[in-house]
Amino acid sequence: MGFMDKIQKFLPERFRKKKDPSEGLKENRLKEKENIKASFAVYCNANHDTKDGKLCPKCTALLTNVLLKIGKCKYGITKPLCDHCDEKCFGDTPSKTFMEIMEGSRNRMLLHHPMMAVRHKITGMGVEYAKQKQNDAAAQKEEGRMKAKAAKARKRKARKNPK
Repeated sequence: MGFMDKIQKFLPERFRKKKDPSEGLKENRLKEKENIKASFAVYCNANHDTKDGKLCPKCTALLTNVLLKIGKCKYGITKPLCDHCDEKCFGDTPSKTFMEIMEGSRNRMLLHHPMMAVRHKITGMGVEYAKQKQNDAAAQKEEGRMKAKAAKARKRKARKNPK
């Protein structure tokens, strides 16, 4: 870490180094994997009588499967959080078990890893907001198409039946 890297936060925005937008997205995937690992550890310690973040064989197998599938996600670095994703990458049974583990560890994560849990919740809210905006834009576009189609039909009708 050089001298300029240390003083970046004190410089006005226009003098700071420009960040590559994809860098933050790559970090999100790593953060999500860390969140999932921590959630599995919290859940397994509470429900399967393991200790110190160790996992039982069943949870280890599922976690390995989940992490492999996340690494091969079709969305790449722009992948959404798994609990907000429309695509179920893990198959039906593992997806249900995965969601049960994530939901079962939600409250305990606030106790064991509060910052991680809050960051994950904020990120999830951002994903929901982005999806809502995307759906609103698609609805407006479709509404515009329908209005244009109706206007075209009215023009055609007016040309056929002049008064």
